[in-house]
Amino acid sequence: MLYAEHHLTKNIFSRPGKPLKQMKAVVLHYTQNPGQTPLGCRAFFESLKTQDAADKVPDRSASAHYIIGMTGLIWQVIPEREVAYHCGGIGYTPEAKEYFGDFCSNPKLSPNHCTIGIEMCHPDTSGLPTPETEKATQELARDILARYGLDPAVALWRHYDVTGKLCPLWYVNHPSDWARFGAGVNN
Repeated sequence: MLYAEHHLTKNIFSRPGKPLKQMKAVVLHYTQNPGQTPLGCRAFFESLKTQDAADKVPDRSASAHYIIGMTGLIWQVIPEREVAYHCGGIGYTPEAKEYFGDFCSNPKLSPNHCTIGIEMCHPDTSGLPTPETEKATQELARDILARYGLDPAVALWRHYDVTGKLCPLWYVNHPSDWARFGAGVNN
């Protein structure tokens, strides 16, 4: 795997520096911006630190542990042992409530406290990742799940499966490709 560390600065909006409470799943995302690079995605996450929590302007929190570029390059922007803001929400799917339990029902927690998030870059509005992105994502997810002793058939989630958000778009709109992707992680 082509891998580099480019950690975000610790800040309350994208890298809070809080430890994960537990590791229960890997959650996949797409960047929503066609053509975005790991550098651009990381720059967006980093820019969130300039918000002012004390002003009256609504703030946004967002991040992920990894960003995978269209050539398959993997950037780690938050260490795995820390919380990233990638799959918290106002509401959760029934499946997420069942699987993540207190992480969905306790207002001081969210699935962010027990998951590792991976963002996939993609070339166009379909959200279809390049073959290089898909392969690198499968390899990284397989590696993470194996290191934590988690079954890919249970612990590999789309953002959609957690909150209902249409993310990663291609795999939400093409369930057979999601099944194929999961089989590739499992092998």
